[in-house]
Amino acid sequence: MLKFYAALPPRKRIGILAIILGIIAAFIGVPNDNTTTLVNIKELSITAGDNVNSVTVQELSNWIIKGKMDYRLVDLRISAKYDEYNIPSSECVSMSSLTKSELKRNEKIILYSDDDIVASQAWFILKSDGYKSVSILKKGMEAWKSEIVFPSCNCGEHSTTELKQLHAKKAEVAKFFGGIMQADGGSNSKVKKDLPKLSAPKKVIFKTSRKKPAREGC
Repeated sequence: MLKFYAALPPRKRIGILAIILGIIAAFIGVPNDNTTTLVNIKELSITAGDNVNSVTVQELSNWIIKGKMDYRLVDLRISAKYDEYNIPSSECVSMSSLTKSELKRNEKIILYSDDDIVASQAWFILKSDGYKSVSILKKGMEAWKSEIVFPSCNCGEHSTTELKQLHAKKAEVAKFFGGIMQADGGSNSKVKKDLPKLSAPKKVIFKTSRKKPAREGC
C-alpha cells in the first residue's frame, strides 16, 4: 500500500492526505492543546490539484545559483542528516515544531525531505494552519542528489549538439554544488557505487540587491 502511495504523483498524494488528515483534524483538533484547527477541505482539494504546489530540483538549483532568495527552504529531516548534507540556503525544522517555528504565514515556503511523502504531510499541516504559499520540492533529497549533485550522462555515442550542451550545463551545476557528472548508466552503473562521500558544498555567497540599511541609534 505504501509503495502504491509513493508511486503516485505529488499532487495526488497531497490530495489524499488532505482528505484523510482533514477529517481527523476536524474531529480531534490539535493534541495536548486547547486550540482546534479549522480545515477548509474544499480549498485544500483545489490547491492540491494545482501545479503550483511543487518545485523541481532544477528550478531550485537555478534559483540558488542566481541568488534568488524570496523563499524559505525548509529541510524536514532529522538534524543528523541535515548536518551531514543539506541543500544550500535551507534551514532544519522538525515536523513537530513546524507551526511553532519562525516561519511566517505570508512567506513563500518550500519543504523537502528524503522524498516528498513527509513534505506532503508538512504541506498539509502548514496549509491547514493558514500558511498561504507552501510548496514541496518534487522527490526531495533523492532527486537533488541524482539530478543535481550526481546527474548521469546519457549522451551516448551519437550525441547531438543539443545533448552535449545539456551535458555541459548539468556538469557545471553539479560542480557548483560540490558534485560530479556520472558516466552512462546512471544509478545502476558501477561508477555510482564508488562515489565519494556526499558532503555539503562550501558556503554559497548569494549576490542579492539589498536596500541601504536604515540608520540605527541616534
